[in-house]
Amino acid sequence: MGQTSTEAKREVEQTRAHLGETLEALQLRARRNLDIKTQLQTNRALQVGIGALVLAVTGFAVFGYRARQRRSPAERLVRRLKLNELRERLNDFRDDASAWASAQRRIVKADGKTKVEVQSREGIARRLLISAAEAALTALAAGYARRLIGGASTPHERGHAAVSKKR
Repeated sequence: MGQTSTEAKREVEQTRAHLGETLEALQLRARRNLDIKTQLQTNRALQVGIGALVLAVTGFAVFGYRARQRRSPAERLVRRLKLNELRERLNDFRDDASAWASAQRRIVKADGKTKVEVQSREGIARRLLISAAEAALTALAAGYARRLIGGASTPHERGHAAVSKKR
């Protein structure tokens, strides 16, 4: 019986040692599989996927940059000042004003009275308003263009300009 208990103890110790080695091997494998650096070094599909993603993002960035550079300075200025939207609004205003003037003429004809004085005042007021809006837009665009052009000079030129202004 003594020999059986020692054999049993030895068997238990061997089984423990074997289970310990198996557990260490499983832990090492799990660490390797979950380690990002190891995965990046060994997994070709992951390397190709990340490379394609980086290439696509870079391509989109270069495409956007080149599209911006192709625009002329005038197009960039129009885009920044949103002149197309302002032009559309002015056209809408002009259409509304002409419709209103047309309605006034129909009312005058229906009344049988001649209100030429009212119509001429409305025409003058409308033309003045449109001219004022165009002048304001032109002044705004000129100021913005000066600011863009003034910002494009080098710091050395700005220093020289400051010295020449003091003279």
